[in-house]
Amino acid sequence: VIASTSKGICYVGFGEKEPMLNDLKKRYSGTALQEQKAGLHKLALSFIKNERVSELPLHIAGTDFQLSVWKALLQIPVGKLSSYKAIAKAVNNPKAVRAVGSAIGDNPVSYIIPCHRVIRSDGGLGGYFWGLEIKKKMIEREAQIAEIEN
Repeated sequence: VIASTSKGICYVGFGEKEPMLNDLKKRYSGTALQEQKAGLHKLALSFIKNERVSELPLHIAGTDFQLSVWKALLQIPVGKLSSYKAIAKAVNNPKAVRAVGSAIGDNPVSYIIPCHRVIRSDGGLGGYFWGLEIKKKMIEREAQIAEIEN
């Protein structure tokens, strides 16, 4: 499910439609939802398919800490992984590993802001809102893309 406002993409979810719609309604309670395909949705799909997209406007809100974590996630290249601990260091808050995990879990635009590229320091996958199997497949797909491009 991809959702947008007139300003940009505000939500990307993976898996079964009903849980995604419930999450979307919870995150944006009090707003009217309409099902339609907008040009922004096509751009988001192109991005997810790893096609070149010149610009993908986002319309997301979060705390200053969440926004700093999400910006740090954007620095992780395709095919590479980082740890929750490394992200905590990147946002100049090395003891905030759990808070980083919470901020990552609150990311409203999964895949576009690549929360799936963050794993535990011991190499375990950690968590993923949409399920570990989806996270694993995303990581494997991006590793293949990186191998082809390099």
